[in-house]
Amino acid sequence: MPYRFVVLLSSIVLAAIFAAIGRYWYWHTNEYFRLSLDADMERFYSVYTVQSEVFSRHSRALAYSIAANDEIQRFIDEGNIAVHAEGGHDGGQAAARVRRELLDYMRQQWTDLRAQHELQHLHFILADGVSFLRMEIPSIFGDSLLKIRPMLADIARDQHPLSGLEIGHAYAGMVGMAAVVRPMPEDDLRYVGVVEVGFDMSGLLKRLDRQLDIGVALLLDSDRIEGTMWERYQPAMESRQHFILAANRPEAGEWLKAGLLSSGTRTPQSLLMDWQGRHFQLIAFALDDYQGKRDGLQSKPAGTVLLWHDVSSRVGKLQAEHITDIRNTLIAYSVTQLGLLLLLRFSRREWDRRLKQSTATIESLSQRNTLLLDAAADGICGVNREGNITFINRTALTMHGFKLEEVLGKNPHELFHHHGPDGRAYLAENCMFMQTLKDGEAREGEEWLIRRDGSCFPVKITITPIFEQGQKNGAVVVFHDITEQRNRQDALLQLATTDSLTGASNRRHFLDQLDAELARQRRHGGLASLLMTDLDFFKRINDEFGHAAGDAVLGHFVHIVRQTVRRSDVIGRMGGEEFAILLPGDGINGARELAERLRRAFESNPVKIGNVLIPATVSIGISDLRADDMSADAPLHRADEALYSAKEAGRNRTALYDPAWTRSKFPKTAQTG
Repeated sequence: MPYRFVVLLSSIVLAAIFAAIGRYWYWHTNEYFRLSLDADMERFYSVYTVQSEVFSRHSRALAYSIAANDEIQRFIDEGNIAVHAEGGHDGGQAAARVRRELLDYMRQQWTDLRAQHELQHLHFILADGVSFLRMEIPSIFGDSLLKIRPMLADIARDQHPLSGLEIGHAYAGMVGMAAVVRPMPEDDLRYVGVVEVGFDMSGLLKRLDRQLDIGVALLLDSDRIEGTMWERYQPAMESRQHFILAANRPEAGEWLKAGLLSSGTRTPQSLLMDWQGRHFQLIAFALDDYQGKRDGLQSKPAGTVLLWHDVSSRVGKLQAEHITDIRNTLIAYSVTQLGLLLLLRFSRREWDRRLKQSTATIESLSQRNTLLLDAAADGICGVNREGNITFINRTALTMHGFKLEEVLGKNPHELFHHHGPDGRAYLAENCMFMQTLKDGEAREGEEWLIRRDGSCFPVKITITPIFEQGQKNGAVVVFHDITEQRNRQDALLQLATTDSLTGASNRRHFLDQLDAELARQRRHGGLASLLMTDLDFFKRINDEFGHAAGDAVLGHFVHIVRQTVRRSDVIGRMGGEEFAILLPGDGINGARELAERLRRAFESNPVKIGNVLIPATVSIGISDLRADDMSADAPLHRADEALYSAKEAGRNRTALYDPAWTRSKFPKTAQTG
């Protein structure tokens, strides 16, 4: 082969090799940058979702607490009567009088609620869906809301507290609704209306900004606002498509005016935007109102959530890395090309030595690739078409607790994914790794992976297939540990369902558990019982020893209960010194034995504060759960009657529900019940 042809062919091949290396490094740097943006997107989206849910639960709880007020129930009931008696939505003079009295009664509370909870909207609605009083604009009332407020229609149907984003005539934002029901003489409850609270969404945005240092904007689609919300109460409209419900930074309005934003999809989408010499990561996803969350994909989103932050420094670093990669590749190519020419020109004996130098250069680049993989915060590994691991970074090895030689050439499913957290085997055909190798489709989701010691941990995982010359040639797996995120979510759930003083379930959570047990009984049958307890003469303890001692007695009682009952039993604080205990699977005889053990244990274990022993006793009412109980009210009422009979009989005792005793004490109630 002619010498010049060898030189030309060698130069072309060498140039192609370094071009491929440079392109790979360019792609790898971009991919690492993209993965970091995706990680930010997932983190911001998760924090927004959690904070929004906390905001929603808070609004629902606040509405429920206001609706439980006896005076509020009386005012709303009288408002219904006045409006229906005099006709028309405004109700005439009688309704105006009730409205003034309600406004006077709530005026100070309205001021306190705005100061303490940043409440923006407090609305009292009659049973037929007609507005009775808006505290922020008391002069406007009488408009019908049922056709435009899906949440109102749902709460009128089943009277469970609800919350979510909704758009009304005079307010748009996060609202919580609770049914107003009034006890009747026949020991029944009558639905008379709804209490609605609404919060300034800027409070949610401030929390997110403090926690994440990002811009947040909530955009409402114009077709959801126009025709529903009165024009004078509509938020700012920065484009033909969007109203700005809330924003903590001015960029969103500027982008809307410039026509740079469009509606978000249901899943978060990330976009890198160049604006006035700065680079922003813009994350957009659908803003669902109450109806959208209820109906899912069948409903059109109400608008778009925008999250953004300045990534100019990271983009600048990315560009600098590109320049460095190109420069290093060119330098390496130039040195290698010169060495090749010298080798061909001066001595064939030098051929092997120069070839080894070139190989060493390539190995150095490979080592740099390994260093970059090891520097990644996420676990990364690659598998070939046979499903065996070809490379894995240090982060992944640390997460799993393996050594490099223990995983190379092994199947990742057999090492990391062969069973779930419950110990049950996980079939290979259901494994995301193996499915991607089979069909060549990218996948992402949340999974449980296994450490070397057999323990499991949750991860967010992305699997991307590798195609070479149109053929599947393996896959790259990227994952990061989301244990901390899961723990935060569990902590928020614990905060929302637990009584902070005693550690028992709060009233709302206990009632949910009781409803679930009733539903299970209706489907499958079986036994279950309910204990209603009340600490005897608790006020005397507070008066004699102080409220701190009273709190200690309550906590001590819950401790005694937990030592007495099973792990499957549920204790809930119903209010004050009153607790309820749900006993799934226990009939009335077992419940009576447990109640007596609990009573004796509490009586014989007084609380000790300092050198003072505080004796206390408890009265317990017992009732079973029945298949014909349509709601939690029925067994609670029976247990309350039994508790009352225990109190009547002298306290510090247990009593079974006795219909004969109820008829003798409350003949009218027993007949109607």
